[in-house]
Amino acid sequence: MFDDPIPIEKGMLRSPNHRRWRTQVDAIMSQFRRAFPEIKYDVAWNVCLLNGSAWRKISERHVTLYGGLMRHRLIGIEAATLLFAHETGHHYGGPPRDAIYEWMSCECQADYWAARYGVRTALGGAETEIKRVVLAGARQILKFERHLMKLGVHRLDLT
Repeated sequence: MFDDPIPIEKGMLRSPNHRRWRTQVDAIMSQFRRAFPEIKYDVAWNVCLLNGSAWRKISERHVTLYGGLMRHRLIGIEAATLLFAHETGHHYGGPPRDAIYEWMSCECQADYWAARYGVRTALGGAETEIKRVVLAGARQILKFERHLMKLGVHRLDLT
């Protein structure tokens, strides 16, 4: 997780009050809430971390995506969908598990689960549309990570 400030180029973040974008993200988050009602989903719009997290509070399961990531202009709605699925995958992806948080699926397993099951379960619909969302989301995230590498950030570890 990136808790330290990461340089963000001016103009690369949408406003935290960007209505159209928030409406789109809220619609996707609602689909995840319906598909996985035992998880509490949230976007911390005013927190400028470029990250997301899956976490537990006693028996409650949570997924939080942070504003620096969700407001970044290189993150489109497909990437947002894949990010929600990735964090959900930490809860449901199964083994292999994280070395520290033994309840949580590791990064690669969360990625696999997100692309194979998470997007499909949350969105439903035609297989071609699910594949389109996964591929477009992966391309957007790759472009975002390459952008960060140009700024000197060499590892984005969504947990």
